[in-house]
Amino acid sequence: MNFDEIAAGESRTLEFKAVLPQDSRKWLKTIVAFANGAGGKLVVGVDDQRRVLGISDDIDVFEFKDKIVDVVATSCEPMIFPNVYAKSLEGKTIVVIQVYPGHGTPYHIKSDGLERGTFVRMGATSREADEAILDELRFRGKNIHYDEFPRPDIPVKKSDLSELCRDFSERAERRIQKKDLVNFKVLREFESGLQATNAYAILVGKHDFSSRIQCARFKGNDRTVFIDKKDFEGPLCKQIDGAFQFVLEHINMGLDIQGVTHKKVYELPTVALRELIVNAVVHRNYQLPSAVQVAVYDNRVEITSPGMLYGSLTVSDAVNGVTATRNRVLARTLEKIGVVEGWGSGLKRVQTLCTEAGVDFPEILELGNVLRFNFYRVKKNKKRDVINCSIDLNGRTSSGAAAYVKNTASGLRDVVAGYDTTSLTVREVSLLHCLSQQKNWTKSSLSQVLNCSTASVDRAIASLTKKNLIARDGANKNGTWVIVK
Repeated sequence: MNFDEIAAGESRTLEFKAVLPQDSRKWLKTIVAFANGAGGKLVVGVDDQRRVLGISDDIDVFEFKDKIVDVVATSCEPMIFPNVYAKSLEGKTIVVIQVYPGHGTPYHIKSDGLERGTFVRMGATSREADEAILDELRFRGKNIHYDEFPRPDIPVKKSDLSELCRDFSERAERRIQKKDLVNFKVLREFESGLQATNAYAILVGKHDFSSRIQCARFKGNDRTVFIDKKDFEGPLCKQIDGAFQFVLEHINMGLDIQGVTHKKVYELPTVALRELIVNAVVHRNYQLPSAVQVAVYDNRVEITSPGMLYGSLTVSDAVNGVTATRNRVLARTLEKIGVVEGWGSGLKRVQTLCTEAGVDFPEILELGNVLRFNFYRVKKNKKRDVINCSIDLNGRTSSGAAAYVKNTASGLRDVVAGYDTTSLTVREVSLLHCLSQQKNWTKSSLSQVLNCSTASVDRAIASLTKKNLIARDGANKNGTWVIVK
Protein backbone atom coordinates (compact mmCIF):
# COMPACT_ATOMS: atom_id res chain seq x y z
CA MET A 1 0.00 0.00 0.00
CA ASN A 2 1.44 3.35 -1.03
CA PHE A 3 0.39 6.95 -1.64
CA ASP A 4 -0.37 6.35 -5.33
CA GLU A 5 -2.90 3.65 -4.46
CA ILE A 6 -4.52 5.88 -1.87
CA ALA A 7 -4.59 8.85 -4.27
CA ALA A 8 -6.41 6.69 -6.87
CA GLY A 9 -9.33 6.38 -4.42
CA GLU A 10 -11.77 3.64 -3.54
CA SER A 11 -12.58 1.09 -6.22
CA ARG A 12 -13.72 -2.45 -6.81
CA THR A 13 -10.56 -3.66 -5.06
CA LEU A 14 -9.92 -0.89 -2.50
CA GLU A 15 -11.87 0.55 0.42
CA PHE A 16 -10.93 2.96 3.21
CA LYS A 17 -12.04 3.07 6.85
CA ALA A 18 -10.97 5.85 9.18
CA VAL A 19 -11.62 3.43 12.06
CA LEU A 20 -12.81 -0.17 12.08
CA PRO A 21 -16.50 -0.15 13.13
CA GLN A 22 -17.43 -2.01 16.34
CA ASP A 23 -20.27 -3.67 14.43
CA SER A 24 -18.20 -6.18 12.49
CA ARG A 25 -20.92 -6.70 9.87
CA LYS A 26 -20.26 -3.18 8.55
CA TRP A 27 -16.79 -4.16 7.40
CA LEU A 28 -17.14 -7.93 7.02
CA LYS A 29 -19.43 -7.40 4.04
CA THR A 30 -16.46 -5.76 2.28
CA ILE A 31 -14.23 -8.72 3.12
CA VAL A 32 -16.85 -11.13 1.76
CA ALA A 33 -17.35 -9.01 -1.37
CA PHE A 34 -13.61 -8.99 -2.06
CA ALA A 35 -13.45 -12.78 -1.71
CA ASN A 36 -16.40 -13.18 -4.11
CA GLY A 37 -14.70 -11.00 -6.71
CA ALA A 38 -11.21 -9.88 -7.67
CA GLY A 39 -9.92 -9.64 -4.11
CA GLY A 40 -8.98 -6.33 -2.58
CA LYS A 41 -7.61 -4.30 0.30
CA LEU A 42 -9.53 -2.79 3.21
CA VAL A 43 -7.32 -0.03 4.63
CA VAL A 44 -7.90 1.07 8.23
CA GLY A 45 -6.59 4.54 9.12
CA VAL A 46 -7.50 6.34 5.87
CA ASP A 47 -10.75 8.29 5.51
CA ASP A 48 -13.09 8.77 2.53
CA GLN A 49 -11.22 11.95 1.55
CA ARG A 50 -8.05 9.86 1.20
CA ARG A 51 -6.43 11.50 4.21
CA VAL A 52 -4.00 9.31 6.16
CA LEU A 53 -5.15 9.47 9.79
CA GLY A 54 -3.50 6.32 11.11
CA ILE A 55 -4.90 4.09 13.83
CA SER A 56 -5.12 5.29 17.43
CA ASP A 57 -1.92 5.25 19.46
CA ASP A 58 -3.88 3.36 22.14
CA ILE A 59 -4.25 0.33 19.88
CA ASP A 60 -1.78 -2.52 20.15
CA VAL A 61 -1.05 -3.21 16.48
CA PHE A 62 -0.25 -6.91 16.96
CA GLU A 63 -3.41 -7.61 18.99
CA PHE A 64 -5.45 -5.58 16.49
CA LYS A 65 -4.19 -7.65 13.53
CA ASP A 66 -4.80 -10.95 15.36
CA LYS A 67 -8.32 -9.89 16.28
CA ILE A 68 -9.13 -9.03 12.64
CA VAL A 69 -7.88 -12.41 11.42
CA ASP A 70 -9.90 -14.19 14.11
CA VAL A 71 -13.14 -12.28 13.39
CA VAL A 72 -12.86 -12.88 9.65
CA ALA A 73 -12.05 -16.59 10.02
CA THR A 74 -14.88 -17.28 12.47
CA SER A 75 -17.55 -15.05 10.87
CA CYS A 76 -17.31 -15.97 7.20
CA GLU A 77 -18.21 -19.13 5.35
CA PRO A 78 -16.36 -20.69 3.64
CA MET A 79 -13.46 -19.54 5.81
CA ILE A 80 -11.48 -16.56 4.60
CA PHE A 81 -7.86 -16.09 5.67
CA PRO A 82 -6.79 -12.50 4.99
CA ASN A 83 -3.26 -11.16 4.99
CA VAL A 84 -3.26 -8.42 7.63
CA TYR A 85 -0.26 -6.14 7.94
CA ALA A 86 0.73 -2.70 9.26
CA LYS A 87 2.29 0.05 7.16
CA SER A 88 3.82 3.37 8.12
CA LEU A 89 2.82 6.38 6.02
CA GLU A 90 3.58 10.02 6.93
CA GLY A 91 4.73 8.81 10.32
CA LYS A 92 1.35 7.19 10.98
CA THR A 93 0.41 3.53 11.15
CA ILE A 94 -2.28 2.13 8.92
CA VAL A 95 -3.50 -1.46 8.84
CA VAL A 96 -4.18 -3.23 5.55
CA ILE A 97 -6.54 -6.22 5.36
CA GLN A 98 -5.71 -7.91 2.08
CA VAL A 99 -8.22 -10.46 0.77
CA TYR A 100 -7.44 -12.74 -2.14
CA PRO A 101 -9.98 -13.92 -4.76
CA GLY A 102 -11.76 -17.00 -3.44
CA HIS A 103 -12.35 -20.26 -5.26
CA GLY A 104 -15.15 -21.46 -2.99
CA THR A 105 -17.81 -18.90 -3.87
CA PRO A 106 -20.27 -17.82 -2.66
CA TYR A 107 -18.63 -16.46 0.51
CA HIS A 108 -21.04 -15.02 3.05
CA ILE A 109 -21.39 -13.76 6.63
CA LYS A 110 -22.48 -16.82 8.60
CA SER A 111 -24.80 -15.00 10.99
CA ASP A 112 -26.82 -13.55 8.10
CA GLY A 113 -27.11 -16.77 6.12
CA LEU A 114 -26.33 -17.34 2.47
CA GLU A 115 -29.11 -15.27 0.92
CA ARG A 116 -28.72 -12.15 3.09
CA GLY A 117 -25.04 -12.46 3.91
CA THR A 118 -23.53 -12.71 0.41
CA PHE A 119 -22.03 -9.49 -0.94
CA VAL A 120 -20.25 -8.44 -4.13
CA ARG A 121 -18.37 -5.32 -5.16
CA MET A 122 -20.10 -2.95 -7.53
CA GLY A 123 -17.72 -0.14 -8.23
CA ALA A 124 -16.53 1.18 -4.87
CA THR A 125 -19.41 -0.24 -2.83
CA SER A 126 -20.36 -3.62 -1.42
CA ARG A 127 -23.87 -4.74 -2.37
CA GLU A 128 -25.99 -7.66 -1.28
CA ALA A 129 -26.03 -10.25 -4.06
CA ASP A 130 -29.38 -10.75 -5.80
CA GLU A 131 -30.64 -14.14 -6.93
CA ALA A 132 -28.98 -14.04 -10.36
CA ILE A 133 -25.58 -13.06 -8.96
CA LEU A 134 -25.87 -15.63 -6.17
CA ASP A 135 -26.58 -18.34 -8.75
CA GLU A 136 -23.54 -17.31 -10.76
CA LEU A 137 -21.37 -17.40 -7.63
CA ARG A 138 -22.63 -20.92 -6.91
CA PHE A 139 -21.78 -22.04 -10.45
CA ARG A 140 -18.35 -20.45 -10.25
CA GLY A 141 -17.59 -22.15 -6.97
CA LYS A 142 -18.34 -25.50 -8.62
CA ASN A 143 -16.50 -24.56 -11.85
CA ILE A 144 -19.59 -24.93 -13.97
CA HIS A 145 -20.96 -22.45 -16.46
CA TYR A 146 -24.50 -21.29 -17.10
CA ASP A 147 -24.29 -21.78 -20.86
CA GLU A 148 -23.48 -25.50 -20.34
CA PHE A 149 -26.74 -26.18 -18.51
CA PRO A 150 -29.27 -28.43 -20.29
CA ARG A 151 -32.53 -26.98 -21.59
CA PRO A 152 -34.93 -29.92 -22.01
CA ASP A 153 -37.77 -27.41 -22.50
CA ILE A 154 -36.29 -26.26 -25.83
CA PRO A 155 -36.73 -28.78 -28.67
CA VAL A 156 -33.87 -29.23 -31.12
CA LYS A 157 -35.73 -28.71 -34.39
CA LYS A 158 -34.26 -29.95 -37.64
CA SER A 159 -34.85 -26.56 -39.30
CA ASP A 160 -33.04 -24.66 -36.51
CA LEU A 161 -30.16 -27.14 -36.51
CA SER A 162 -29.76 -27.00 -40.30
CA GLU A 163 -29.78 -23.20 -40.32
CA LEU A 164 -27.25 -23.02 -37.47
CA CYS A 165 -24.88 -25.45 -39.21
CA ARG A 166 -25.26 -23.60 -42.53
CA ASP A 167 -24.51 -20.22 -40.94
CA PHE A 168 -21.56 -21.59 -38.95
CA SER A 169 -20.15 -23.29 -42.05
CA GLU A 170 -20.19 -20.03 -43.98
CA ARG A 171 -18.44 -18.17 -41.17
CA ALA A 172 -15.88 -20.91 -40.54
CA GLU A 173 -15.33 -21.52 -44.27
CA ARG A 174 -15.52 -25.23 -43.58
CA ARG A 175 -18.35 -27.65 -43.01
CA ILE A 176 -19.88 -27.56 -39.52
CA GLN A 177 -22.13 -30.51 -38.69
CA LYS A 178 -24.23 -31.78 -35.84
CA LYS A 179 -21.30 -33.77 -34.45
CA ASP A 180 -19.28 -30.54 -34.21
CA LEU A 181 -22.01 -28.88 -32.14
CA VAL A 182 -21.95 -31.89 -29.83
CA ASN A 183 -18.16 -31.62 -29.55
CA PHE A 184 -18.48 -27.90 -28.82
CA LYS A 185 -20.98 -28.87 -26.04
CA VAL A 186 -23.64 -26.73 -27.68
CA LEU A 187 -25.76 -29.89 -27.83
CA ARG A 188 -25.81 -32.99 -25.65
CA GLU A 189 -26.35 -36.34 -27.32
CA PHE A 190 -28.24 -39.22 -25.75
CA GLU A 191 -29.70 -42.45 -27.09
CA SER A 192 -33.09 -40.78 -27.01
CA GLY A 193 -31.86 -37.89 -29.14
CA LEU A 194 -30.28 -34.45 -28.87
CA GLN A 195 -30.73 -32.13 -25.90
CA ALA A 196 -30.35 -28.36 -26.04
CA THR A 197 -28.17 -26.33 -23.69
CA ASN A 198 -28.40 -22.66 -22.75
CA ALA A 199 -25.63 -22.05 -25.30
CA TYR A 200 -27.78 -23.61 -28.04
CA ALA A 201 -30.79 -21.55 -26.96
CA ILE A 202 -28.70 -18.35 -27.09
CA LEU A 203 -27.11 -19.20 -30.45
CA VAL A 204 -30.44 -19.95 -32.19
CA GLY A 205 -32.21 -17.02 -30.52
CA LYS A 206 -34.56 -18.95 -28.23
CA HIS A 207 -33.08 -18.19 -24.82
CA ASP A 208 -35.35 -15.40 -23.58
CA PHE A 209 -36.53 -11.90 -24.47
CA SER A 210 -33.52 -10.16 -22.86
CA SER A 211 -31.03 -12.07 -25.02
CA ARG A 212 -30.93 -9.39 -27.69
CA ILE A 213 -29.03 -6.26 -28.69
CA GLN A 214 -30.74 -2.89 -28.44
CA CYS A 215 -29.27 -0.24 -30.75
CA ALA A 216 -29.97 3.48 -30.85
CA ARG A 217 -28.65 6.68 -32.37
CA PHE A 218 -29.16 9.69 -30.13
CA LYS A 219 -28.98 13.38 -30.88
CA GLY A 220 -26.19 15.01 -28.91
CA ASN A 221 -24.28 13.24 -26.15
CA ASP A 222 -27.06 11.93 -23.90
CA ARG A 223 -30.16 9.75 -24.14
CA THR A 224 -32.72 12.53 -24.46
CA VAL A 225 -33.65 12.48 -28.16
CA PHE A 226 -33.77 9.38 -30.39
CA ILE A 227 -32.77 9.74 -34.03
CA ASP A 228 -32.99 6.04 -34.85
CA LYS A 229 -33.35 2.79 -32.92
CA LYS A 230 -33.59 -0.90 -33.64
CA ASP A 231 -33.61 -4.13 -31.64
CA PHE A 232 -31.84 -7.22 -32.96
CA GLU A 233 -33.20 -10.58 -31.87
CA GLY A 234 -32.89 -14.14 -33.16
CA PRO A 235 -29.65 -16.08 -33.78
CA LEU A 236 -26.73 -14.58 -31.88
CA CYS A 237 -24.33 -14.19 -34.81
CA LYS A 238 -26.98 -12.34 -36.80
CA GLN A 239 -27.58 -10.06 -33.82
CA ILE A 240 -23.86 -9.22 -33.89
CA ASP A 241 -24.00 -8.59 -37.64
CA GLY A 242 -27.04 -6.35 -37.29
CA ALA A 243 -25.66 -4.29 -34.43
CA PHE A 244 -22.33 -3.84 -36.21
CA GLN A 245 -24.05 -2.67 -39.40
CA PHE A 246 -26.24 -0.28 -37.37
CA VAL A 247 -23.13 1.40 -35.95
CA LEU A 248 -21.51 1.68 -39.39
CA GLU A 249 -24.63 3.39 -40.71
CA HIS A 250 -24.39 6.03 -37.99
CA ILE A 251 -20.70 6.87 -37.88
CA ASN A 252 -18.68 8.81 -40.41
CA MET A 253 -17.24 7.09 -43.46
CA GLY A 254 -15.23 8.44 -46.32
CA LEU A 255 -12.61 7.55 -48.89
CA ASP A 256 -8.90 6.94 -48.70
CA ILE A 257 -7.93 7.50 -52.32
CA GLN A 258 -4.43 6.83 -53.59
CA GLY A 259 -4.30 7.03 -57.38
CA VAL A 260 -6.76 4.46 -58.68
CA THR A 261 -6.95 2.63 -55.34
CA HIS A 262 -10.00 3.44 -53.23
CA LYS A 263 -10.65 2.28 -49.71
CA LYS A 264 -13.52 2.97 -47.33
CA VAL A 265 -12.31 4.65 -44.16
CA TYR A 266 -14.47 4.93 -41.05
CA GLU A 267 -13.66 7.35 -38.26
CA LEU A 268 -13.26 4.42 -35.83
CA PRO A 269 -11.51 1.13 -36.66
CA THR A 270 -14.30 -1.21 -37.70
CA VAL A 271 -12.58 -4.42 -36.59
CA ALA A 272 -12.24 -2.91 -33.10
CA LEU A 273 -15.92 -1.92 -33.07
CA ARG A 274 -17.01 -5.42 -34.02
CA GLU A 275 -14.66 -6.92 -31.43
CA LEU A 276 -16.29 -4.83 -28.67
CA ILE A 277 -19.79 -5.90 -29.74
CA VAL A 278 -18.72 -9.56 -29.83
CA ASN A 279 -17.09 -9.16 -26.42
CA ALA A 280 -20.30 -7.71 -25.00
CA VAL A 281 -22.48 -10.65 -26.09
CA VAL A 282 -19.98 -13.41 -25.35
CA HIS A 283 -19.08 -12.27 -21.83
CA ARG A 284 -22.40 -10.87 -20.63
CA ASN A 285 -24.37 -12.45 -17.79
CA TYR A 286 -27.31 -14.19 -19.47
CA GLN A 287 -29.02 -14.71 -16.13
CA LEU A 288 -29.71 -10.99 -15.86
CA PRO A 289 -32.98 -9.77 -17.43
CA SER A 290 -31.45 -7.00 -19.52
CA ALA A 291 -30.10 -6.64 -23.05
CA VAL A 292 -26.76 -5.62 -24.49
CA GLN A 293 -27.07 -1.97 -25.55
CA VAL A 294 -25.21 -0.21 -28.34
CA ALA A 295 -25.72 3.55 -28.42
CA VAL A 296 -24.25 6.00 -30.93
CA TYR A 297 -23.90 9.61 -29.77
CA ASP A 298 -22.34 12.63 -31.43
CA ASN A 299 -19.10 12.10 -29.51
CA ARG A 300 -18.90 8.35 -28.86
CA VAL A 301 -20.13 4.83 -29.44
CA GLU A 302 -21.25 3.31 -26.14
CA ILE A 303 -21.49 -0.48 -25.69
CA THR A 304 -23.03 -1.78 -22.46
CA SER A 305 -22.95 -5.42 -21.38
CA PRO A 306 -25.06 -6.81 -18.49
CA GLY A 307 -22.93 -8.24 -15.70
CA MET A 308 -19.77 -7.24 -13.87
CA LEU A 309 -16.35 -8.47 -14.91
CA TYR A 310 -16.36 -12.19 -14.29
CA GLY A 311 -14.74 -13.72 -11.23
CA SER A 312 -11.38 -12.29 -10.20
CA LEU A 313 -10.89 -10.41 -13.47
CA THR A 314 -10.06 -6.69 -13.30
CA VAL A 315 -10.09 -4.10 -16.07
CA SER A 316 -6.30 -4.06 -16.06
CA ASP A 317 -6.22 -7.85 -16.37
CA ALA A 318 -8.65 -7.84 -19.29
CA VAL A 319 -6.70 -5.21 -21.22
CA ASN A 320 -3.49 -7.19 -20.68
CA GLY A 321 -4.96 -10.40 -22.08
CA VAL A 322 -5.88 -12.23 -18.85
CA THR A 323 -9.01 -14.35 -19.31
CA ALA A 324 -11.87 -15.36 -17.06
CA THR A 325 -14.57 -16.81 -19.26
CA ARG A 326 -18.15 -16.53 -18.04
CA ASN A 327 -19.72 -18.38 -20.99
CA ARG A 328 -17.25 -21.11 -21.84
CA VAL A 329 -19.31 -22.87 -24.52
CA LEU A 330 -20.21 -19.66 -26.36
CA ALA A 331 -16.62 -18.42 -26.32
CA ARG A 332 -15.23 -21.73 -27.56
CA THR A 333 -17.87 -22.11 -30.27
CA LEU A 334 -17.46 -18.59 -31.65
CA GLU A 335 -13.70 -19.06 -31.63
CA LYS A 336 -14.05 -22.30 -33.64
CA ILE A 337 -16.13 -20.59 -36.33
CA GLY A 338 -13.88 -17.52 -36.53
CA VAL A 339 -16.15 -14.94 -34.89
CA VAL A 340 -13.79 -14.68 -31.91
CA GLU A 341 -10.05 -14.47 -32.59
CA GLY A 342 -8.87 -16.27 -29.46
CA TRP A 343 -9.38 -16.17 -25.73
CA GLY A 344 -7.71 -13.17 -24.17
CA SER A 345 -6.75 -11.56 -27.49
CA GLY A 346 -9.80 -9.30 -27.94
CA LEU A 347 -8.95 -6.15 -26.00
CA LYS A 348 -5.25 -6.43 -26.81
CA ARG A 349 -6.19 -6.43 -30.48
CA VAL A 350 -8.53 -3.46 -29.97
CA GLN A 351 -5.64 -1.61 -28.35
CA THR A 352 -3.37 -2.34 -31.33
CA LEU A 353 -6.05 -1.32 -33.85
CA CYS A 354 -6.68 1.96 -32.03
CA THR A 355 -2.96 2.76 -32.01
CA GLU A 356 -2.72 2.05 -35.73
CA ALA A 357 -5.79 4.21 -36.47
CA GLY A 358 -4.63 7.04 -34.22
CA VAL A 359 -7.73 6.96 -31.99
CA ASP A 360 -8.02 6.65 -28.24
CA PHE A 361 -8.48 3.23 -26.67
CA PRO A 362 -12.07 2.88 -25.38
CA GLU A 363 -12.86 3.97 -21.85
CA ILE A 364 -13.90 0.94 -19.74
CA LEU A 365 -16.31 1.54 -16.86
CA GLU A 366 -17.78 -0.79 -14.25
CA LEU A 367 -21.16 0.76 -13.43
CA GLY A 368 -22.99 -1.28 -10.86
CA ASN A 369 -23.88 -4.56 -12.47
CA VAL A 370 -22.92 -3.61 -16.03
CA LEU A 371 -19.69 -3.17 -17.97
CA ARG A 372 -19.51 -0.24 -20.39
CA PHE A 373 -17.13 0.67 -23.22
CA ASN A 374 -17.04 4.27 -24.43
CA PHE A 375 -15.37 4.51 -27.82
CA TYR A 376 -14.87 8.23 -28.42
CA ARG A 377 -15.37 9.50 -31.95
CA VAL A 378 -13.47 12.78 -31.56
CA LYS A 379 -9.75 12.38 -32.16
CA LYS A 380 -7.75 14.21 -29.50
CA ASN A 381 -4.76 16.25 -30.69
CA LYS A 382 -5.19 14.84 -34.20
CA LYS A 383 -6.27 16.49 -37.44
CA ARG A 384 -7.50 14.88 -40.61
CA ASP A 385 -8.40 16.51 -43.92
CA VAL A 386 -12.18 16.27 -44.13
CA ILE A 387 -14.99 17.26 -46.40
CA ASN A 388 -18.15 17.68 -44.34
CA CYS A 389 -21.56 16.33 -45.25
CA SER A 390 -23.03 19.65 -46.33
CA ILE A 391 -19.91 21.55 -47.37
CA ASP A 392 -20.69 24.36 -49.76
CA LEU A 393 -17.12 24.61 -51.15
CA ASN A 394 -17.34 28.40 -50.77
CA GLY A 395 -16.35 28.35 -47.14
CA ARG A 396 -19.52 27.46 -45.25
CA THR A 397 -19.74 24.04 -43.61
CA SER A 398 -22.28 22.23 -41.48
CA SER A 399 -21.88 19.33 -39.10
CA GLY A 400 -22.59 15.78 -40.16
CA ALA A 401 -20.88 12.77 -41.63
CA ALA A 402 -17.38 13.34 -42.95
CA ALA A 403 -15.71 11.95 -46.05
CA TYR A 404 -12.07 11.42 -45.18
CA VAL A 405 -9.78 11.72 -48.19
CA LYS A 406 -6.07 12.01 -48.77
CA ASN A 407 -6.28 15.26 -50.73
CA THR A 408 -7.43 18.44 -49.00
CA ALA A 409 -10.82 20.09 -49.23
CA SER A 410 -9.15 23.09 -50.91
CA GLY A 411 -7.88 20.77 -53.64
CA LEU A 412 -11.42 19.71 -54.40
CA ARG A 413 -12.50 23.36 -54.42
CA ASP A 414 -9.98 23.91 -57.20
CA VAL A 415 -11.65 21.16 -59.24
CA VAL A 416 -15.03 22.92 -59.16
CA ALA A 417 -13.89 26.50 -58.82
CA GLY A 418 -16.31 29.02 -60.26
CA TYR A 419 -19.39 26.81 -59.92
CA ASP A 420 -22.36 27.05 -57.58
CA THR A 421 -21.72 24.22 -55.14
CA THR A 422 -23.71 25.45 -52.15
CA SER A 423 -25.87 22.34 -51.76
CA LEU A 424 -23.59 19.38 -52.42
CA THR A 425 -24.11 16.30 -50.31
CA VAL A 426 -21.28 14.12 -49.04
CA ARG A 427 -22.10 11.56 -51.77
CA GLU A 428 -21.91 14.21 -54.48
CA VAL A 429 -18.64 15.57 -53.09
CA SER A 430 -17.19 12.06 -52.94
CA LEU A 431 -18.41 11.32 -56.46
CA LEU A 432 -16.74 14.48 -57.75
CA HIS A 433 -13.53 13.43 -56.07
CA CYS A 434 -13.68 9.98 -57.66
CA LEU A 435 -14.19 11.51 -61.12
CA SER A 436 -11.28 13.88 -60.54
CA GLN A 437 -9.00 10.90 -59.92
CA GLN A 438 -9.98 8.70 -62.87
CA LYS A 439 -12.62 8.47 -65.62
CA ASN A 440 -13.33 4.80 -66.23
CA TRP A 441 -15.77 4.18 -63.40
CA THR A 442 -18.72 1.80 -63.56
CA LYS A 443 -21.84 2.39 -61.52
CA SER A 444 -21.16 -0.85 -59.67
CA SER A 445 -17.65 0.20 -58.64
CA LEU A 446 -18.87 3.66 -57.63
CA SER A 447 -21.61 2.13 -55.48
CA GLN A 448 -19.01 0.02 -53.66
CA VAL A 449 -16.64 2.93 -53.05
CA LEU A 450 -19.44 5.27 -51.98
CA ASN A 451 -21.13 2.58 -49.86
CA CYS A 452 -24.53 3.03 -51.50
CA SER A 453 -26.81 1.45 -54.09
CA THR A 454 -26.45 1.96 -57.83
CA ALA A 455 -29.77 3.83 -57.68
CA SER A 456 -28.18 6.30 -55.25
CA VAL A 457 -25.25 6.68 -57.67
CA ASP A 458 -27.77 7.46 -60.43
CA ARG A 459 -29.40 10.14 -58.29
CA ALA A 460 -26.03 11.73 -57.44
CA ILE A 461 -25.02 11.73 -61.12
CA ALA A 462 -28.37 13.27 -62.12
CA SER A 463 -28.00 15.97 -59.47
CA LEU A 464 -24.44 16.86 -60.48
CA THR A 465 -25.45 16.88 -64.15
CA LYS A 466 -28.33 19.25 -63.42
CA LYS A 467 -25.93 21.53 -61.54
CA ASN A 468 -23.67 21.45 -64.64
CA LEU A 469 -20.75 20.03 -62.66
CA ILE A 470 -20.36 16.82 -64.68
CA ALA A 471 -21.21 15.72 -68.21
CA ARG A 472 -21.20 12.53 -70.24
CA ASP A 473 -18.26 12.10 -72.62
CA GLY A 474 -19.05 9.55 -75.33
CA ALA A 475 -21.81 6.99 -75.83
CA ASN A 476 -23.83 5.57 -72.98
CA LYS A 477 -22.20 2.15 -73.27
CA ASN A 478 -18.54 3.11 -73.61
CA GLY A 479 -18.57 6.73 -72.48
CA THR A 480 -17.36 8.25 -69.22
CA TRP A 481 -18.52 10.92 -66.81
CA VAL A 482 -16.18 13.90 -66.60
CA ILE A 483 -16.04 17.08 -64.54
CA VAL A 484 -17.11 20.10 -66.59
CA LYS A 485 -14.25 22.57 -67.05
